[in-house]
Amino acid sequence: MFKIYFSILLSLFVFGCGHSHKKTEYKTALQYSKAKEFPSGKLVVVQGPTSSTETNINILAPRLKNYIYIVKDEQGNTITTEKYATVHTPPLLWKVDKIFVTGLKPNTKYSLEIVDEFRSSKTRVDQRYFTTLDTAKENVRFAYASCMADDYRFNEIINPMWEQMRKQNPDMVILNGDLVYVDSFEFVERQKATELDIWFRFIDSLSRLPLYHWQDLKPILATWDDHDFGTNDSDRTFKSKQAARNIFLAFFGGKNLKGTYELEPDSVYFKFSGFNQKMLFMDNRYFRQPNKEQKVAEKYAHWGEKQHQWMLSQLNEPTPTWIFNGGQFFSGNDLKFKEALQTNNPEHYKIFLQDMKQVKAPAVFASGDIHFSEIMAIPADRIGYPTFEVTSSSMHSYSGEGWTNPLRLEGAFTTEFNFMIINSKNENGAFKIDVESWGLANKPYFKKQLEIKK
Repeated sequence: MFKIYFSILLSLFVFGCGHSHKKTEYKTALQYSKAKEFPSGKLVVVQGPTSSTETNINILAPRLKNYIYIVKDEQGNTITTEKYATVHTPPLLWKVDKIFVTGLKPNTKYSLEIVDEFRSSKTRVDQRYFTTLDTAKENVRFAYASCMADDYRFNEIINPMWEQMRKQNPDMVILNGDLVYVDSFEFVERQKATELDIWFRFIDSLSRLPLYHWQDLKPILATWDDHDFGTNDSDRTFKSKQAARNIFLAFFGGKNLKGTYELEPDSVYFKFSGFNQKMLFMDNRYFRQPNKEQKVAEKYAHWGEKQHQWMLSQLNEPTPTWIFNGGQFFSGNDLKFKEALQTNNPEHYKIFLQDMKQVKAPAVFASGDIHFSEIMAIPADRIGYPTFEVTSSSMHSYSGEGWTNPLRLEGAFTTEFNFMIINSKNENGAFKIDVESWGLANKPYFKKQLEIKK
């Protein structure tokens, strides 16, 4: 009798139950060869800076292809689309086509068709959908992440992490440094990355990560930290910094959008205005004094004087403002092995504290880099009023146990792979912010409500 039951169980295990086992149906070789439409997700597509009526979209395309980009609204009407630039460095097999779309409306879904016209025949090689940002709203709900290693050891969790973010359906995605690990220990030696090295690693990483293959695009705002700048703990002496800037902006930059997005011309720092608030994205690498062997600590060692003064000018109106920086601003626990404005550049830190007391806008700080997430409560004696620093790290990168931090909010800490979902609102000139840390678990690792006002 046991043998009979065992045989039945074995057959169910091998062949499945009932009629659930279905034979895979394939088209013929001729049908595949003559196909004129392919599923979405083939190419790397980045929806970059976006307003309520305009958007920038960047596409990684084969260098010999002159794709046609067609945007249509929900009724099938064609929308004005301009391919205004192509970025390519020989002998690469890939290039970045940059398109600009105008005449859009918020709360409307548009399609982007990518068409290959070859030998008098047209094939749709990819199709995506997108919306603009309704910047007239009083609040914005965004996903916030940093540190995205494409190392083989994270391969099984990369897809689930990005699927978790996709399901959260944020208005937009903010990437705050280490989007690409140029100097991973597999391909590129530290301090030695060339222009082609940086290109190869950007193409590798963006091709692997699901974010850039989602059928429904999300506007992405991004700045860099050391690894996507080109090398660990990097600074203004990095030999390929101009090439790094050109490549980063090829994928994540775009045309300025009046009243919404304005990129400064000398590195990658920019401002974004919308939702009755402002966001400043700092560049803590291009102008930075080297951390090591500092004989004299420069007054503006972290960002350079011009960028520092630009930040202050943006804060001289009362609009509540986010300030994003790849590394942390405040140290909490002043450990010498980690990077932070306070730790590495103490003279600049002192000037920063003094100047922040003089500006009109209430500010909240956002950072990445440290491979765990936390929220620090910054006491009023630092910049004249109590505020917070929100650190989101890592999406998928190497993890440790972290360290104690006397400024950390109770419970606002995780070393698990995570990103943050943030709902940010200007309420009568003050910030009201809800923060949730999400990862592979089906519930947040922590949730906090923050309020910042001057």
